[in-house]
Amino acid sequence: MTASPTALMALTARPGLARALGAVRSAEIGLLRAVALDLVALGPASAADAPADAAGGALQELGPEAIEVLRRVIGPTSLDLQAHSTRDGRATTFLARAGHGVVVSAHLSLIPGERPEHLRAALRIVGTHGSMLVDLLRPQLEVRTAAGATHVPFGEPGPADPSAIPPGGPSDALSGIAESARSGRRLTITW
Repeated sequence: MTASPTALMALTARPGLARALGAVRSAEIGLLRAVALDLVALGPASAADAPADAAGGALQELGPEAIEVLRRVIGPTSLDLQAHSTRDGRATTFLARAGHGVVVSAHLSLIPGERPEHLRAALRIVGTHGSMLVDLLRPQLEVRTAAGATHVPFGEPGPADPSAIPPGGPSDALSGIAESARSGRRLTITW
C-alpha cells in the first residue's frame, strides 16, 4: 500500500503537533502513557468504496499520515496491535501497546466527497501528570495538568522538521493493520 496523492495538507506540518511534541519531550505532562488519534476526511468515492482488504479505503488514504503522526509522538517502536475495519473499508480502528508500554489507538474514517479535505484531526496525548488535546486543523492546543487547563494558540503551519524522525515507509505497518483487520488476529508490527 502506498500513500495516495490527495490534496490533504500534511498534519505533521501543523504547529499544534510541533508544540505537543515539545511538551511530550520536556515532560510537561509527565511520562507518556497513551496516544489517541481520530482522523475523518472527505476522499475520492472510489477509495471510500473499496473493501477493507483491497487497495483504497480509509486505511490507505489516511493510514500513512496517521502512522507518521503517531510515530512522531511515541517514536520508532514495535507495537502489538489489533485492528478492525468496516466491510466497505470506510473506517478502520486499531488499538496497540508499544514496546515501551505506551497505549496507542487510532480511528480513521473516509467519507466520499468531491475534493479531499480533513474534517477532523484530533490527537489526545496522556501522560502521568496531565494530558493534551491537539486539534491539528485549528491553531489551538489544550494542555491539562494538575495546575489547571491552558489553551495555547498557534500561528500558521510551518514546514515539517525532516530531521525529527528518519524517513521510513509506512507500508509494512499499513499491511499489518490491514491483515489484523481482515483476520481478526493480534499482530506485532514495527514503525
